[in-house]
Amino acid sequence: METDYLMTKLPLREHRKNIIKIFKYVYAMDKCYFPVMGISLLLRTVVPYMELMLSAYILDGISMHKDIGELLTVIAIAVPVIMLVQFAAGTIHNRMEVHREAAFYTYECEKYTKILEMDYSRIDSPEVKQLKDRIRKDRNWGAGINNLFWDVNGIIGNIFNLIGAVTIGLPAAGYLIKSGTAAGWVILAVLIIVLGVSMRLQVYYRKQGDYLRYHDPKTIEEKEELFCFAWDFANQESFNYKNGKDIRIYGSYGLMKRWTTEVLRHTGFRSILLQASLGDGKSSFFAAWMNGAVNGASYLIVTVIALAGTVTVGNVVRFAGCFSKFLEAVTGLIRGCSNLALTARKQLSTLELIHMQDEMYKGTIPVEKRSDGAYSIEFRNVSFKYPGTERYALKNLSMKLVIGEKLAIVGMNGSGKTTMIKLLCRLYDPQEGEILLNGVDIKKFKQEEYCRLFSVVFQDFTLYPFLLSENIAVSHDYDSMLVKRCLEDADFGARLQTLEDGLNTYLYKDYDDSGSEISGGEAQKIAIARAIYKEAPFILLDEPTAALDPLAEYEIYSNFDKITGTKTAVYISHRLSSCRFCEKIAVFHEGELVQIGSHEELVADTCGKYYELWNAQAQYYT
Repeated sequence: METDYLMTKLPLREHRKNIIKIFKYVYAMDKCYFPVMGISLLLRTVVPYMELMLSAYILDGISMHKDIGELLTVIAIAVPVIMLVQFAAGTIHNRMEVHREAAFYTYECEKYTKILEMDYSRIDSPEVKQLKDRIRKDRNWGAGINNLFWDVNGIIGNIFNLIGAVTIGLPAAGYLIKSGTAAGWVILAVLIIVLGVSMRLQVYYRKQGDYLRYHDPKTIEEKEELFCFAWDFANQESFNYKNGKDIRIYGSYGLMKRWTTEVLRHTGFRSILLQASLGDGKSSFFAAWMNGAVNGASYLIVTVIALAGTVTVGNVVRFAGCFSKFLEAVTGLIRGCSNLALTARKQLSTLELIHMQDEMYKGTIPVEKRSDGAYSIEFRNVSFKYPGTERYALKNLSMKLVIGEKLAIVGMNGSGKTTMIKLLCRLYDPQEGEILLNGVDIKKFKQEEYCRLFSVVFQDFTLYPFLLSENIAVSHDYDSMLVKRCLEDADFGARLQTLEDGLNTYLYKDYDDSGSEISGGEAQKIAIARAIYKEAPFILLDEPTAALDPLAEYEIYSNFDKITGTKTAVYISHRLSSCRFCEKIAVFHEGELVQIGSHEELVADTCGKYYELWNAQAQYYT
C-alpha cells in the first residue's frame, strides 16, 4: 500500500519552505494581490477599533458630564470618517477579490496548459497518472489555491487585529492592573487556565479531523476501492445526453444508483464522513466554548473592577472589547497557521505538475521548407514499448515512406499500426532504433516544425464544440473558400448546404443551444476535411472511414487521389477491400512488419498473413 504523502510529519522549516514556494508562485502570477490584500485588511481592521474608541469616548463623556456640544461635534466628525474608511475598505476589498479570482483562474489555466503542452508520451505515464490522482485527492476537501488566499487573508487580518488590540487596549489594561482587586486576579487566573485548556483541545481535535480526512489509510486507502464511485457522472463531467442514450436503452439506472446514491447511503461511507467531521465538530465546539468562556470572564473581570469605582466606564469598554479581539486574533492565528501549512502542502502536487520537465529531447534544427514536398521517412530497426508496460508494441520495424506514395497499413487489432503513426508524428520516441527525415534523426528537428509536416485523422479524433470553420482551420482566421473546398472533397458538401449558418454553425450544443448535432460519419468527414486543409506533405489516415456507410466510403475512396494529390499518404484500415487502391500495402502482425507489396503480390502469397486476412474477410467483398 502506498503511504499517503500527507501522513508524513514535516519539521517547521519544511512547512516554511512549502509556504514560501507557493507564495513566490502566487506573487509571480499577480504582483498586486498581496499589496491590495494588505491595504484592504488594514482598513477593515481599523473600522471596529475606531467604533470602539468612539463608544468609549462617548461613555466617558457622559459619565464625566462633558458638554453635549463637544460630544456631538466629535460624533459628527468621527461618523463620516468611519463611513469613509468603510467605503474605502469595501472598494479595495472588491478590487482584491478581482485579483484573487484572476489569480485562481490563472493558476488553474497553468495546470491545464501544462497538460496540453507536456510531451504526449507523459500524459498516460504511471508517474503523471499518480500525480493527477494526488491533485484530485488534495482538492477533494478544498477549493484549490483559493484556500491559500483565504488562509493568508485570515492570518494577516488577525495580525492587524492583534496589533490593534494591543495598541488600543494596552493603556486601558494599565489602568486595570494598577487598580486590580484580588477577585480580579483570581478571575484572570481562571481565565488563563480556561484559555489554555480550550486552545489545546481545539488544536488536538482539529488535527484529528485533518488526519482522518486526508491521512488515515484505513478510512481512505483501504476503503477507496469500495467507495470510489462515479464522481464524473454525479458531477455532470461525463454524464450528458450522449451517454444518456445507453443508460436508457440498457436500463442502467440500477447500476448508476449502485455507484452513486447507494454508496452515499452506505453506512461504511457515512462512517468515513462522520469520523472525518467528528474532529472538526469537536474543534468548532471547543472554539465556540472557549470564546464564550473567555469573553464572559473578561467582562466579569472588568465589571468587578468597574464596580470598585477605580476605572472609568470607557476604559472598561475599551479593555473588554480589545481583550475579546486579542483572544479572537490569537486563536485565529493558531488556526490560520495550521491551515496554511496544510494548504501549502496540498498545492505541492499541482506545482509539481506545472514544473514537470519534458522527457523528450527538443531538437534545434529547423525543418527545411520544400514546396515540392520532397520529404522521405525511414524507420530503421525501431522498437517501442508504451510507458508502464513490458510488451513491445513494435519490434525491429524497418521501412521507408517513398515521396508521393500511397501506402496502406493493415493488420489485426494490436498489431502496431496506430503505434507506428504515433512514432512517425513523434508523439512518442522509440526505445530502440531511429526514425529519419531526409537522412536525419527526427529527434534533432524542432518538434513544432516537424509536426507541421503531418495531417492526421486518428481513430479517436476530436472535434471541438466551436464553429465548423474553426474545426477545419483550427484557427479563428481562415480561408472560407478553401474550407468549403476541403469539406466538399471530404464529401461533406451536401450536408453543408443544409446548415442554416453554414460555416458559422456550432458543432454540438455545448456552448450554443442552436448548435448542430452531427453523426459519427459526418464527424469523420469533418476530420478528413481538417486534415486536407492543413496542406501538410504527409497525410495519415487511421481508419478514416470506419463510421461511414458504404456509399460514403466509396465516394471517399474514389476521390482519394484528389484528396491527397501529390502528398505522401499512409492509410490504416481493418477492411482489406478498401486498400486495393493503394500502390503498396504493409502488413503488421504482433508488432512486426511481416509483409509489404501490392495487393496482387500479397494475395498471391498463399502462405502470407495478408492472404489469411483477405480470405477471412472475403465473404464481405462479394
